[in-house]
Amino acid sequence: MKKIIALLAVAFLLNACSLDTLYDNKMVEAPHVTDQTRAGSILASLPAPPQKLAVVVYDFSDQTGQFKNNGQFTDYSSAVTKGGYSILVNALLATGNKSWFTVVERGGLKNLLQERQIINQTRQQYTTKDGQKLNPLPPMLYGGILIEGGIISYDSNVLTGGAGASYFGLSGNTQYHRDLVTVYLRAVNIQTGEVLSSVTSSKTVFSLLVDANFLRYLTFDKLLQTEAGFTVNEPTQIAVRQAIETALYSLVMEGAISNLWTFNDPAAGKVAINEYLERRDGKAPTVAAKPQSVNGYKPDTLDVKEFLDNSTRK
Repeated sequence: MKKIIALLAVAFLLNACSLDTLYDNKMVEAPHVTDQTRAGSILASLPAPPQKLAVVVYDFSDQTGQFKNNGQFTDYSSAVTKGGYSILVNALLATGNKSWFTVVERGGLKNLLQERQIINQTRQQYTTKDGQKLNPLPPMLYGGILIEGGIISYDSNVLTGGAGASYFGLSGNTQYHRDLVTVYLRAVNIQTGEVLSSVTSSKTVFSLLVDANFLRYLTFDKLLQTEAGFTVNEPTQIAVRQAIETALYSLVMEGAISNLWTFNDPAAGKVAINEYLERRDGKAPTVAAKPQSVNGYKPDTLDVKEFLDNSTRK
């Protein structure tokens, strides 16, 4: 009986130690702000325009309808994130170090309108301490450009392969596979409904498996076998984020090339366009683009600051 109690005590202590190790070891990282991707750094480094463009995004969803596949059975959860809207809004705000877009909230429009209604009703029913009526809320901003699109494709195992070798009981093996996620983005003139620019971008999702095995007879009746290995999976969410950031970068640059909008610094804009053409075409452009031939694009002549300063409520 004492031996059983001792064994239970040892098991309890080992379990307690394992719980501490689970949350406090070198493999567990502390919470941190999400690292900036290379595509995000390029997007944030864009030269500023003469003025911000007011844009709206209603949705940016997963249009693939694809479920996860682990090679054995289908897992009934989506293959890509459903947070594309949030990723796109964050990318819009970060473009050109927050100098390019004024993003007008539309994803939570129902909640926003309901809260504004509550505030307006409260201001109508109550007054200030000196009996003066409370001012109504200012008008909501509206956008000049509508950003639409979605995640249109997720192709699994577009590239698979591996290699292995064995020698006198010592063997090694490596396997890899590559998936491909594609997003689509377009800018629409809200006044006319014209599609101003449309782009697509793709990002690979890479996974790698490496393992090793050692097998040897120490004596005729004693066998030693050891195994070790690791797997590296590129996060799908990071891949989708980079694809969206790249698509937005392409959308801005294609619009600049088409003279839909301009850069505040013509020289910096010319450099940015040449860099984009080199990334897009894989070689330096032979003809320098001239994005400064017009005075910037304003789809509904909306300047946000002017709108806020001049708006009056009837």
